[in-house]
Amino acid sequence: MKYYISLLITLFTLLAVNTEAATRYVSDQLFTYMHSGPSSQFRIVGSVNAGTKIKLIQHNAASGYSKVVDPKGRSGWIETKFITKNTPALLRLPQVEKALKVANNKLTSIGDENEATLNNKQQNLSRQVSINNQLIAQRQELQDTITSLQLANSKLQTRITNQSEEVEMQWLMRGAGIIILGFFIGLVVPHLPRRKKKNDQWA
Repeated sequence: MKYYISLLITLFTLLAVNTEAATRYVSDQLFTYMHSGPSSQFRIVGSVNAGTKIKLIQHNAASGYSKVVDPKGRSGWIETKFITKNTPALLRLPQVEKALKVANNKLTSIGDENEATLNNKQQNLSRQVSINNQLIAQRQELQDTITSLQLANSKLQTRITNQSEEVEMQWLMRGAGIIILGFFIGLVVPHLPRRKKKNDQWA
């Protein structure tokens, strides 16, 4: 029984090891061989890495190989499927990274400009709020002054009205006194004894 258990444990261990060892990643440092003729049966004269710029000389559709010249001046045949008109990813990557860096710099610059603009707007808003508060305070002071002046004017109007009434009353009393005096004179004077005129006698 222990033998079977040990055998099962060993079997599972081997399966786990095999599964882990089978996981691999393909490197991006790819290359292809250059042959002296249009097939893999010809002698290898060199190799070219992925992304190498080459000059196409001749194409052999039957064998699937093309004759090329590499930047080193070497002439040879490579499989046509490894030749493309498009710029390979290996060469596009630096361009993309450069464009990405430029875009990031531009984005950072735009962010800085936006932040500066936002700061300016906030400062302007703060100044505007301060000015508005000052205007509100000044308006309140003016309203208080107007209220004070209105109160003083009301008191002055009341005083002037009272003085006018007093003056009218004084003039009324004076007029009444004059009327009474005139009436008294009109009643008394006619009853006063008059002096008789002496007749002049001439001898």
